[in-house]
Amino acid sequence: MSLSSIFDRRVRGFRVVELVCLTVLLVLVLGVYMAKTFAGRERAQIAEVEQQIDDEKIRVRLLKAEVAYLEQPRRIEMLAQQLGLTPISPEHETTEDALIDVARHAPVAHAPASPTAAANDAAAAAEAPEATPDDYPSPEQAAGQTSGEAPR
Repeated sequence: MSLSSIFDRRVRGFRVVELVCLTVLLVLVLGVYMAKTFAGRERAQIAEVEQQIDDEKIRVRLLKAEVAYLEQPRRIEMLAQQLGLTPISPEHETTEDALIDVARHAPVAHAPASPTAAANDAAAAAEAPEATPDDYPSPEQAAGQTSGEAPR
């Protein structure tokens, strides 16, 4: 069978070459249609994600504006005055070394949840270092602090 016989051979009145070309054309049309459909879906998903990004950017801007409003010094000062809050007086300040002693003498806010927690709290209190005389300021240092010097 020669090459020219492929072009001349007929099946039900159509040449084989015409049938092959028609099949290739249909496959190409179907492929382009499917590619455009998938591209359209991807485009819609991309648009949706971009919309979500824009919405989040707007939300971030709003939250930043809210933080800026809530952190205004005048507003905080006004709230503090309404609640009767005042600055900490120097008598209530303490040194880092004396914090352990302050924690030991602080009232307990709530009872432990279980007996084992109470035993653990007691063991932790027993293991805490004892306060030494060096932890407290001397009378001269205490007198110097009340005269306007900053605590150490």
